[in-house]
Amino acid sequence: MAKLLGKIFGGAGDTEKGIEKVRRPEAFTIKIDPAKFNLATKPEGPVHEQMETLKQKLTKLSSNVENNLMLAIRASTKKNIDLAQSAFEFDKEYIQKGKFEVEYLCLAYANFQNLEEEQRNTVTTAREIMQKLETLGQYALNIVDKTEYITLGNPEILHRDEYDLKPMGDDTAEMIKKAVEAFASGNSKHAQETLDMMGKIEGIYQKAVSKLKDEVDDPNITNSTGILSVVEHVKMSADIACDIARKLL
Repeated sequence: MAKLLGKIFGGAGDTEKGIEKVRRPEAFTIKIDPAKFNLATKPEGPVHEQMETLKQKLTKLSSNVENNLMLAIRASTKKNIDLAQSAFEFDKEYIQKGKFEVEYLCLAYANFQNLEEEQRNTVTTAREIMQKLETLGQYALNIVDKTEYITLGNPEILHRDEYDLKPMGDDTAEMIKKAVEAFASGNSKHAQETLDMMGKIEGIYQKAVSKLKDEVDDPNITNSTGILSVVEHVKMSADIACDIARKLL
């Protein structure tokens, strides 16, 4: 994991190698042993410990989704082929496996254990959040897919781009974190903070779209459309964070 995330701080990448270097994982390549999930119709310990474990695993999944979203934005805006490859590898190694485990836990707990209503509600909410995180994970890969096809100005500048996608992505990742923390901790304050952050995202989004419309012409419309796709995916990710937050208020 450290090796993959460490590439975030690399240079602009060797764009001459071409995006063909980036290969999406093939189907049925996730290596997981569900027998290690310790599922049982009657938990060995107190049920509240089981619920806490589920929350922890969901929080870890959220953290990985946040990291890959930021990695994807950096790869696409800096046209960095190595980072693009890392995003696909990170999704396969950490996000897909984490999602797999959380899904198993949620389904087994909700359907094969005699939980009380409050506990069933906790598991149901956890599964709904997991499904939102699954969508967010896919959005990150959709952003990475644009790496070959878009060019932003001054990609060598580490933390800047002309559409403020880097700060927009960072804030969106923080929103996702706060929303899931609201569930894990039971503190609705984090959910409200998520919603409060949306105003800044909306401002960046509207400014970026307006700039793209002002600058577009026939020679650059393909590039502008690709950049707009990245902008839209980041905005949609923030919307999903707000969806999670509203559920917890």
